[in-house]
Amino acid sequence: MADIDQVEDEDSEEESRHPRQRRSREESHDDNESEDDAVDAAVSAEDQLAKKLVRYALACEFSRTPIRRDGIKERVLGDQGRAFRKVFEMAQLQLRTVWGMELQELAVREKFTMAEKRQGKFGGDFEASGVFVLSTTLPATYRTPAIIAPSKAPSIETEASYIGFYTMIITIILASGGELSEQKLRRHLNRLNAEANVASEKTEDVLKRMQAQGYVVRKVQKNAATQAQDGSEDITWLVGPRGLEEVGIGGAAGLVRAVYGEQADADLEKKITATFGISSATDGEGDVDMSQAPEAGPSY
Repeated sequence: MADIDQVEDEDSEEESRHPRQRRSREESHDDNESEDDAVDAAVSAEDQLAKKLVRYALACEFSRTPIRRDGIKERVLGDQGRAFRKVFEMAQLQLRTVWGMELQELAVREKFTMAEKRQGKFGGDFEASGVFVLSTTLPATYRTPAIIAPSKAPSIETEASYIGFYTMIITIILASGGELSEQKLRRHLNRLNAEANVASEKTEDVLKRMQAQGYVVRKVQKNAATQAQDGSEDITWLVGPRGLEEVGIGGAAGLVRAVYGEQADADLEKKITATFGISSATDGEGDVDMSQAPEAGPSY
């Protein structure tokens, strides 16, 4: 009889252990599901923020508004500021794979003239600015006007005139050693028949817009020699960070080639090399290979 009671007790203990094990497995499974749900929610939230950043970048670039790091944190991330790097990388992936673009950080705006650089006031190293622009990732063969046409807002003609004008001014500045005096700028504007107007806009308004959008920098310095007499100032025009990114030396050289057209030859390439400080591509026989020449105009 005692043996029977002992067996029944063991069976009772075994039955009580099984429910506990089942509950333990169920609780563990629930915990794993909760963790998976939390991870999925975090990924989903980051993905939504990345899409929001893409929309914000496209909207800013349409109006050529600087895409600032602080603006991204304020208008996109909100209280998720610590996720900046992750969201930024996800947005970059979407921009590259879907839109054929990427966010490029601009250098700090140029503040020094050539004379100041020679005096050692400029170190020459790239400084992060926390300001970005959208730049195309398309191969050069797809950057033709037929594929990347000027924006229709406000109109194709107005946008094309503006692009052509700032590309020309940037090219002139770069061809002049990276800076241009006010007097020389006015002389070039007169030669371009743009001393008063650019298309339907006043030249002064266009130049101010180019400054605001970062295509050029207008540096004003006091003239020590004449300051005491008439208070005159020296004005120097430099290429801005957006101008360097969108046009740069490659675009400037491409514009020169486009202007010369079929008359372009090896002598022109030598002049371009000397003027802009770039290397000309050559074929196996040592002749200039024009097929490798950069396209004219902006890079976007």
